[in-house]
Amino acid sequence: MSLKNMAYDQPSYTARVGTFNSIMTAGSGGVSGKFVAFANMQLFSLNSYTTIVGTSTYTTGILGGPTGATVAVAATQLSLIRITNTATAGATIGLSTSTIGPFTVAGVFLGAGGTATNQAGAYNQFALNTSAGTAGFGGVSINQGDQIFVVNGTDATAVELVSIDYQLTPLASVVA
Repeated sequence: MSLKNMAYDQPSYTARVGTFNSIMTAGSGGVSGKFVAFANMQLFSLNSYTTIVGTSTYTTGILGGPTGATVAVAATQLSLIRITNTATAGATIGLSTSTIGPFTVAGVFLGAGGTATNQAGAYNQFALNTSAGTAGFGGVSINQGDQIFVVNGTDATAVELVSIDYQLTPLASVVA
């Protein structure tokens, strides 16, 4: 196998080319399947679809309510975990773990001032971004070989179907 770089405007670089999909295990600290990046890429969103509603209560903003107003709702929390090798080429492997999130998985909007309590079949999308001030755009850069997965918060019963949208970083090396 050899690596190849394509033209900067090749469709693999300019379009969202993939989605990683996985069902999570139930319980506190339940995890999704794991994904290993086959090239340098940008992660753009974490999406969740509730299959089993959790029993935990988290504090979140009141939808349509006054600024800063919060309420406790039945929900769960998800975090995106990234494991990367921080060693230089030829050196002993040195792994580093970073966490993006947590994201509170709420459900259906219940009108002005509603609480958005989670329910089975609810869909949530969270923009992934590491750059402040860009309104959630730009994605999270990951390197070829990085491992990513999603972990559940402390809820004992919640189960989420998760997906992560990604795009190859322009001029990333891919297997030819």
